[in-house]
Amino acid sequence: MRRFSAQAIDFKYAGHTVFKDASMKVESGSISGLLGPNGSGKTTFFDIVCSLRSVDSGAITDEFSSRVYLSQVISTPAVFRMSDIFKMITLFCSEKKITKEESLEKLELWSPTLVDRYLSIWDKKSSLCSYGEKRWFFTLSLLSVAADFVILDEPTAGVDPEFRYHIWKCLRGAANEGAAILISSHNVEEVASNCDDFYMLAQQRFNHFTNAVSFMSHYDATTLDEAFITAVNIRSPL
Repeated sequence: MRRFSAQAIDFKYAGHTVFKDASMKVESGSISGLLGPNGSGKTTFFDIVCSLRSVDSGAITDEFSSRVYLSQVISTPAVFRMSDIFKMITLFCSEKKITKEESLEKLELWSPTLVDRYLSIWDKKSSLCSYGEKRWFFTLSLLSVAADFVILDEPTAGVDPEFRYHIWKCLRGAANEGAAILISSHNVEEVASNCDDFYMLAQQRFNHFTNAVSFMSHYDATTLDEAFITAVNIRSPL
């Protein structure tokens, strides 16, 4: 089983400690979630995962051969059609050419009712698509690349409930085919319901949980949101 792991990492940015003795792992065939408030370091950690930043100390182990990364902010040229966006994504993210037919075959396998909606914006100019439409199109197109490590920074932000459902169905389909998936979200219930395990990023560390009950119990809370708020407001050690 292949894995990515961060072991006792420290990282400072502009004199501010972002991570201190922080550890976590993501394994093939699973979906791991990352929770944390704004400014806690989720995007910074994804930069570390993608080798865009280096840790000050600790160890990073990456056994995967290929990865794709959806950042929190996306933009598309207004004159491009979404089919052009697909070609651009697959050109930059895959070593081999991915055809429209290959992508549709995967999507139909993972979430059969999705294909018609995906095709409905295939020839639509990106300037006429909502941000949510562009975001789910990016996410699903990236999954068709068949990378063995998929990193998604808030892929369901701004996406309506129907496509959040389809995104999670496709993420599960990709994981069942062996991909390792690391996904961040502010939606605690979404992460707890769909991920195999998840981490709460607070006090510069990753606290590991396998289900909603253990998360609430750890923070002596009666709801997921209460647990999240409690975790955020615990003072960091000096």
